[in-house]
Amino acid sequence: MVKLKPGLFLLTFLLQAVFTARAQCGPPAASNCQGVPASNMFVTGNTNLDFTFDSFQKYVNGITISGATQLRLTVLPNNASCKWKLRVYVDNNPSAPTPNNEWETLNSYGGSGNTPLIDLLEVRIYNGCNTPINSGVYQSFTPLNGSYIDIINDIVLNPAGSCGPNVNGAGSYLSNYKEFSFTIDYRLRPGLSYKAGAYQLSLRFCLVEDV
Repeated sequence: MVKLKPGLFLLTFLLQAVFTARAQCGPPAASNCQGVPASNMFVTGNTNLDFTFDSFQKYVNGITISGATQLRLTVLPNNASCKWKLRVYVDNNPSAPTPNNEWETLNSYGGSGNTPLIDLLEVRIYNGCNTPINSGVYQSFTPLNGSYIDIINDIVLNPAGSCGPNVNGAGSYLSNYKEFSFTIDYRLRPGLSYKAGAYQLSLRFCLVEDV
């Protein structure tokens, strides 16, 4: 249970990495790439991030956590057609129940103000070769549970080694570090319109073979 003094505004989100063919991660896997454990995604950094807004300056200017998450990918091929995509989904635990466009409310105080919407969270994803879509640019999710941001997604197979955009062929952070490693920054700028309380979101990074 989260307990806060009135006036505090706490936003928490949890991170999870998934290498799977679950429906939320995309289409069923083909056989062009090798599955787990030969291919895998490793996540480093704190997987439980707290943003505590306890001053006027933080409410207005926001809080940024830089380099909070690092992804390291290995995707090994079965043949030359091995191609993958990477995206991040947002989950507000709608079974709580939670309105489809809001953060999950853990605790709130009083009736003044609004519950934060999903698009309050901003993420910036980049690497040494600027392979991600919109590399280095802050992006927000569509304010709808289950929405996602594409990190790598292209209909064309872009082999590793070019250090260009949307590299999505077989390779590994061990041999092509700048192309198969990703850093994620997070930013929240709530302003003064939200109810004091504690709110939560989950993010799921999904690496899946593209067919």
